[in-house]
Amino acid sequence: MIRCALLFIMLCTFPLHAMAQCGASRVDMLSDSLAANLISNLQVRLDRSALIMTAPFADLHDVKNTSPLGRILAEELGNAFTRHGYRLADTRVFMPSPYSLKEQGETALSSAPDQVGATSGVQTILSGTYAMVDGGLRISARLVRPADHAVLAAASCRLRLTEEVRELLAASSGTAKVPAFPATLMNLKTKADAKLVQQALAAQGLYKGKIDGLFGKRSKAALSRFRASMALPATPAWDLETQAALLPTT
Repeated sequence: MIRCALLFIMLCTFPLHAMAQCGASRVDMLSDSLAANLISNLQVRLDRSALIMTAPFADLHDVKNTSPLGRILAEELGNAFTRHGYRLADTRVFMPSPYSLKEQGETALSSAPDQVGATSGVQTILSGTYAMVDGGLRISARLVRPADHAVLAAASCRLRLTEEVRELLAASSGTAKVPAFPATLMNLKTKADAKLVQQALAAQGLYKGKIDGLFGKRSKAALSRFRASMALPATPAWDLETQAALLPTT
């Protein structure tokens, strides 16, 4: 009888602890809970030596868009999985990558998922959505197998609306409206403009080369990493949207 009681406690403690933290006000705590729930809900055993790739969480009311919150959720949830012993593919340096995000949110999961698994060794994609529900945010996460688009695990938790969370959500409105504002596109073939871009990339730790105004391979690779971090296609394309995200004051 004692053995049965101990076994019952051991089986229940882990998921119940995760659920108890689902009302957290901090993204990192909520991510730990979501990761624990996803792992406990897995329908199949995941190979810990294979890669898991994260995608930004999307606004459920507008699934083509994400926000700083959506990107942080993907980052923190990925970190939580590494603490459980899983291997994470860093999309910011994963280039050249077939996983080019054509959209800013959940629709990225439909961007050639078969190609992702076949060419990069990615076994699952981790992403999800967030939505305002009853004065808080409902965060839903999924592990999807790119080979057949099967959902291997799903979990959801509630994130309290703190001032920090509100700011992260509010920041997305400006990003989404960038194309509506007229602006002059900087010319990366001009040294003065190229230097400004190199400096901005260096400030984010993405560019380690000389600030010389010569936009070569290293500069383009850094620009590609920045675009990937913003849930844009991982290419060195330079447009108004990228300029507004990297240099919001121009």
